[in-house]
Amino acid sequence: MHAFTWFRFSSQLSLNSTQSRFGYFICLFLAASPIMAHVIPLSWPEQFVYLVWQLTFTWLGLIFYLFIIQIFFYAASLVSGIFTKERQYFKSATAACLCALSSIAIVGYGFLEASKPVKTIKYEVISQKVAQNTRLVFLSDLHLGVQKSSARLQNLIELIENKEPDLIIFGGDVVNDHLEWLSDEARQIRNLKVPAGKFGVIGNHEFYPGLQDSLNFLSDAEIKIIDDDMIYIEELNINLIGITDPTPFSPARAHQENITSKLLSSADSGHFNLLVSHRPWGFESAVRYGTELHLAGHTHNGQIFPFRYFVRLQFEYVYGAYREGNSKLIVTSGAGSWGPPIRFMAPAEIVVVDLVRP
Repeated sequence: MHAFTWFRFSSQLSLNSTQSRFGYFICLFLAASPIMAHVIPLSWPEQFVYLVWQLTFTWLGLIFYLFIIQIFFYAASLVSGIFTKERQYFKSATAACLCALSSIAIVGYGFLEASKPVKTIKYEVISQKVAQNTRLVFLSDLHLGVQKSSARLQNLIELIENKEPDLIIFGGDVVNDHLEWLSDEARQIRNLKVPAGKFGVIGNHEFYPGLQDSLNFLSDAEIKIIDDDMIYIEELNINLIGITDPTPFSPARAHQENITSKLLSSADSGHFNLLVSHRPWGFESAVRYGTELHLAGHTHNGQIFPFRYFVRLQFEYVYGAYREGNSKLIVTSGAGSWGPPIRFMAPAEIVVVDLVRP
């Protein structure tokens, strides 16, 4: 990605061989910068590490758009060459400037969009199986780590509290990195109290900083993890079925769908069965066994357009609500961001689901 983008820029700007070689050296450094950011010692000042991560992963977003636009320009030059024998515009310094300015504008807007207050998306599910009208809040993909501020998390918690939920469900990827620096975030989540409790499942990013360390954080935050198991909430007649992310297994999808099928086949059909998984796999089993509701995250709705179309290559269900028979799947875009601290045409959100008796 870096090499192709710089090849196009060096050609458009008519750089000499020395300048071009120096640019490739810089590209090599920038391509390796995310890896270098991950290995910065914990002894370094937190604010410095925050700055390094913000710059590194903002660049990751910028190079993505530089690459996409240069790909478009390259394709356009080939097409224009076929029909008009004229390709010079897409090889000009003007094209290079247009590419750079467009990419900077998109990333700038994406940074602002990611900084905006988290949206609330509301759904209603009618079922005679719930013992009483119940409001749940579902949030996923917080990705707490060095790039996330306590102030933003506090605003998110206040938003959740204002919805007055009976039940809160976390859909995985609560943490991302630097768990040693997240004691204040654990305290904030711990202080979030709801009548029926806080539950969650393990996402793929809980594995990366060390699963046990992630579980310790979640325990400190008083989030009860459902690990390929079921928890029955008697006062609500809700059976929570939690699927742990299949990161350690291959093929991952087959493992998750197998576990999902086994759990759903043994679930009591007299309860309101609510399936929670990080990745939006297993909805076919939910439909087969008549599971009323399936909640999932992971996809971020692509996070930065047009990435959602690449996500569709792996997941049939990328974002929003899907219904088949008596079963409903809701895939959230997530409440945080991963990697580049930007969102473009995929705003952050929490999901409010009202379970209503007819």
